[in-house]
Amino acid sequence: MKLRKIDGALIAVFASVLLFSAPASAQDDDGGPQTQGDDAAYIAVTHVNFKPGQRSDAMQIIGEHFQPASEAAGLPGPMLAIHYQTGKYDAAFVWLMEGGMKDLEWFTSPDDIKWMAALSEQEGGEEAAEALLANFRSMIANSFTEVGHYHTGAEAE
Repeated sequence: MKLRKIDGALIAVFASVLLFSAPASAQDDDGGPQTQGDDAAYIAVTHVNFKPGQRSDAMQIIGEHFQPASEAAGLPGPMLAIHYQTGKYDAAFVWLMEGGMKDLEWFTSPDDIKWMAALSEQEGGEEAAEALLANFRSMIANSFTEVGHYHTGAEAE
């Protein structure tokens, strides 16, 4: 299957795996690499602003096409989806980075490939899937993704 680079917002929103171009690196000090601890769960939050009048159609594509493709590929959806009533952005999608910071090292992850294969099969071929992706991308005015973490242990901050 021929894959093209899919923008980070799309993959974050619909394939639960992010595309980042820069590898992650740990902080160093005299005691060696510093991490956030064994109880840190890493997340990626993608904020999306759709073009005027496109939010409803974009959300329909998510529900009717992208979510079923994720399910068919055996991939989880976002751990939280926020539909804003106020502010600059229309929605935010929070994705658990199951591989932690190592998820940032992929250009195209195995999960990205599985998701695209499922979408292509569902839509009747790669060309139809790519046309759907292009249509969806045309509805996005702008987006950005940030990475952070939270603690899951008893001493969570």
